[in-house]
Formats: sequence, structure tokens, C-alpha cells
Amino acid sequence: MELGPGETLEDVVKESQQLEEEIFLNQIREFYADELEKNKELYDFVARYTDNFRNFDADIIREEPNVVKILRYLVKPPISQMKFGQFNGVGSTGNYEKENPSSPAKATAAEMADFMEQNMDERKVPWLYRDVDVEEWIDVSRDWTCDIIAQSEAKTRYRNWRKDVQEDKVAEAMKDAGLRRVSRSSTISDMDDLPAGTFVSETKVACPGDDQKADFVARPARDEILFLEAKAVGVKIDSYKRIKEIRNKESDWRDGFPNARVGAAVAGWIPESQIETLLGDDIDVFWEHRLDSLQDYLRSLM
Repeated sequence: MELGPGETLEDVVKESQQLEEEIFLNQIREFYADELEKNKELYDFVARYTDNFRNFDADIIREEPNVVKILRYLVKPPISQMKFGQFNGVGSTGNYEKENPSSPAKATAAEMADFMEQNMDERKVPWLYRDVDVEEWIDVSRDWTCDIIAQSEAKTRYRNWRKDVQEDKVAEAMKDAGLRRVSRSSTISDMDDLPAGTFVSETKVACPGDDQKADFVARPARDEILFLEAKAVGVKIDSYKRIKEIRNKESDWRDGFPNARVGAAVAGWIPESQIETLLGDDIDVFWEHRLDSLQDYLRSLM
């Protein structure tokens, strides 16, 4: 791991943490706002169709399966896709909540409608349980319900987006170093499984015992192979688990490929002590915001 003149590991750690916070706040707000508006539209659709949730039937669920998400969050307390599906005879409601959803069978949709009539949160739809004016409460209900959904969906979107962003940056750095990206579906069990001058992402590596997945495998030269894991850590306490995962993989990879190089592309809330642990295990560390060091490293091996 390279440091600038007069720079310390602590300096780089703090810099990465600050950048991670900026990335998180900017992107999660965008995801949250998008999910909030999208689910408000869905809530309004269900409310119109059911006379403000008074009359559920299977038809609305089959016509617009995405309404299942609203229904799950109107239960007290909100329940997961798997739990809601289990209550209604299916493994999960995930297929009904996708961008291009499948439609539940009529019997399943009818079970969902019956379940909702019996298990709605009276605080979110008080006009069904008390003599109150629905017009005074419907906006409160919508904002409350859709806020909870938006928080959950934004976190999931961010987590997937953050992983993709980091892996895209690593891939670009490898290509800028002169490596060519290739595709591979089978497990790498020998260095010659990957042509010199290439790299592959998300692939399995043969190890004694169980195979281990690698985020990236690069072969910059005929006699060099690099296994690299990418980790962006948003919460400090999670870093210990993530670093342990890298170290466990390093041990397995080197059991199968004793002369392999192992690296970690890292970002976010990783304590200095955990970076030192990686370095002590002969794992090369590359900071996501300084991936020119990865390019230089790969070029030095060619």
C-alpha cells in the first residue's frame, strides 16, 4: 500500500471514511425520494380501488401485484416478503413486487385479501376502526406507510448500488492497467484457466475443501495470478466481519494456489488496525479512491 510523502495510514483511513459518508448521504437521499414518490402513487392506487382499504378483493392484487408491498406494510407490524408469502401459501411475495411482476394465483390473491382485512394496523387506517374522517387521516396514513417502505427500499438499493459502483471502479482500473476482461462460468482450478493479460469477475476458485468465490481474479503475466476481494464498509462494526471474510478467503486461495498474490480493494469505515491486519497477512491493500495504485501494481507484474 502506497502512502504519500509525510502521509500516515491514519490519514488515508480518515479520508476514506469521509468520502464514504458523502457517497452514502448523497445517494441514499436520491433513492429515498424516488421510492417515496413511487410508493405514494401505489398507495393512492390501492386506496382508490378499495374505497380507502374498506373493500379488498383478489382482483386488485392480480391486476397490480405490486400492491402487495403496500399491503405488507399496512400489517401491524410490517412483515417481510417471506413471512407474508408464508401466511398466504407461497414461499415469498418477491415475484409480485418486482419491476415486471408475476401475478399470484386467484386463490393466493384471495387469501392475501382475507389476511389483510383481519390484520391491518388500526393506527394507519383509523377510519376503519373509529368514527373519524378519512380525509383528515388518509394523507397521514400514506406518508407514514410510504416513509417506512422508502427507508427499507432505499437501504436495499444503496447496498446493491454501492457494491456495483466499487466493482465497476476496480474493473476499470484493471482495464486501464492493460488487462482484458473475459467471461468465465466454470471454476478456476489452475492458473492456465485464465489467459495471461486478462481478468475475470465474480468467479469461483478451487480450494482444498470448499471452493471460494473471488470478486476478481487477474493474471497480469504468465507466472502471476492475483485474487482480489472488494469491500466497501458503511458501518465500522461491520468491518471486523468483512476483514475476517477477506482473511479466510486469502487462506483458502493460497492453500490452492501457494504462489498467488492476494489483494483487497477497500473503502469506508475500516479501522487502521484492520488494515494493518490485512497487510500482516501479506494481503495488498488498494483504496477505492486511489485505484491508480492498483494500476501501477498490475503493470509492475506484467
